Amino acid sequence: MPTEEELDSMADRIEAASAGAWIPVLETRGATGRASCIRIAPATAVDDDEIHLSRFINGEQVQVSPDSQLDADLDFIASARQDMPRLIAEVRRLRGLLKGDSDPRHAAFVALRELGRSQDYRDRADAGRGLAAFADMPEAHGPLLELVLDPGDTFVTRVTAEAVLRRKDRIGLTVVASAMAVANPNHSDWIHTAIVDVFSIFSADRDRAMQLCEEILRDTDDRVAPGARQLHDVLAEIDPVLRPA
Repeated sequence: MPTEEELDSMADRIEAASAGAWIPVLETRGATGRASCIRIAPATAVDDDEIHLSRFINGEQVQVSPDSQLDADLDFIASARQDMPRLIAEVRRLRGLLKGDSDPRHAAFVALRELGRSQDYRDRADAGRGLAAFADMPEAHGPLLELVLDPGDTFVTRVTAEAVLRRKDRIGLTVVASAMAVANPNHSDWIHTAIVDVFSIFSADRDRAMQLCEEILRDTDDRVAPGARQLHDVLAEIDPVLRPA
């Protein structure tokens, strides 16, 4: 049974990996006319965001796509990107039940996280709104990022982004910046709409958000910084309705 420290290490490795769903595109599953790969989605601003795999033994290439074993390995790696967070969450949920975890806040978070996996976009949108209140919990960052980049419906993107932005704190801005760093143009448009909706009224709110973005740029890693720059630029373009007298 993994310890909490081991689960934390697993979660850290997941967080460090490329964001978004990893989709196996395999020649053995359906001819693609080229090598099998893992496609990163939601797509980044760069087209053909893919991971390719070859196998070498003693410096000699022994497998190259298409190859049934190589495709099986690619399928496993791609699926692990989605499977591992769910397995870790389930282990922690079951541990909480076994030890009689009576923390109502944690129970609410777990329920909302599960709602965010619903096939119904309305459930996922409700989960995004609710999880925004739990954004200060480290384990909420991943589920919120997935909902902002929801691959099924950009309504979920908009309402989740708006909910975390209405926190008007660094935590919420970091979630949105992380999403903007990897968002495709369609998601970016709806995130942009949410930013304008939240920060177009009071200049003090807009100015504070820009200041927090500058702090994120100084303190964060290279994975979030591009999104923080984009977020700062969008805020700078907003002309708030109400300014101090």
